[in-house]
Amino acid sequence: MEKRERITYLELLRGILIIAVVAIHTTSFSVTKLPTGSSLYPLYYIVNVGCNFAVPGFLFLSALLLFYHYDGRQLSWLSFYKKRIKKVVVPYLFWSLFYAAYYTYDHGLSLEQGWHRFWSNLPLGNNYEHLYFMIIIAQFYLLFPLLMLLQKIPMLKRHPLVFGITVQLAIYLLNYYVWHMDEIGTFIGSYMLYLYLGAYAAKKMREKGVRQAFGSGAGWMSAAFIAAAAVYIGQKWLQTAAPHWVPQPYLSYMNKLSEGLYFSLACLFLLQLARKFRQGSTLYKTLFSLGTYSYGIYLLHPFFLLLWREYVQQTGPFSYHLLVWAGGALSILLSWAIVKAFSRTPLAPYIVGESAK
Repeated sequence: MEKRERITYLELLRGILIIAVVAIHTTSFSVTKLPTGSSLYPLYYIVNVGCNFAVPGFLFLSALLLFYHYDGRQLSWLSFYKKRIKKVVVPYLFWSLFYAAYYTYDHGLSLEQGWHRFWSNLPLGNNYEHLYFMIIIAQFYLLFPLLMLLQKIPMLKRHPLVFGITVQLAIYLLNYYVWHMDEIGTFIGSYMLYLYLGAYAAKKMREKGVRQAFGSGAGWMSAAFIAAAAVYIGQKWLQTAAPHWVPQPYLSYMNKLSEGLYFSLACLFLLQLARKFRQGSTLYKTLFSLGTYSYGIYLLHPFFLLLWREYVQQTGPFSYHLLVWAGGALSILLSWAIVKAFSRTPLAPYIVGESAK
């Protein structure tokens, strides 16, 4: 199977998204622990909520790449799944065991208690707070043959975004009125909009070329992204400050609409932004390297944040804020350095994934 042109600037998008992931995790404790009247609380809140596009962004990127490379081609599903088992299942089991083992040690559990906790948390990625994404991406890979089969329907192939919006809306309404799933955030159906936004982007790149697609309209895209961000973050802030400002179910409808619009525009805006970085610049090289090792950084950085909060973080009015941001910076830098060094070893694909070369 002839390879299609590599989309190199997508590594820059990965780099931006992994920074957003670390920003969410860096600020999460402050958002939950600080009083809302604290002078710097709005800063933590804006960063934390404003970066919520990270998970949809990574799913958008994954879908874009799979639809770009495989749509319209014969695919060996055996080879496809062998690669995904190595890329997702093995690292997931390793890091689930790693974080479960640390939890067992840190909380003084017996081996039997720790082992039981590990297995009970394994199905939904609950051995540590970030591992749920692995469950989502595994569901996407399992679903991909069906998505490829659906691509044979001419109407769907021509209008993938319309189909994605329709399915997303249907799943949201079904869950709101019928299913009432508690763990809806780990269900791939919650992200169909972003998967088919990726299919839409892949379609445009195949039709217009990797460099030509999404090359225009940067002005209105930037304005739409900023406006959507303001609405989404403002709405979330109102829910925090005045939880009953809009009655249900209207609040839930508004949340879903503003969320879907903001996350979708963030994906397209950041895709455009990634195209514009000057190749060879320091920023380009930094983001490219972060993107190259983003999978391993994602898996490892929460451990350093955990250690930082447990052994370094202080509660003084000045030192607290300084140490929060220092911990976030250190977690990404240490993870980056370790994953980059470890990527040269034979075990790397099974622990931190295969880095793009």
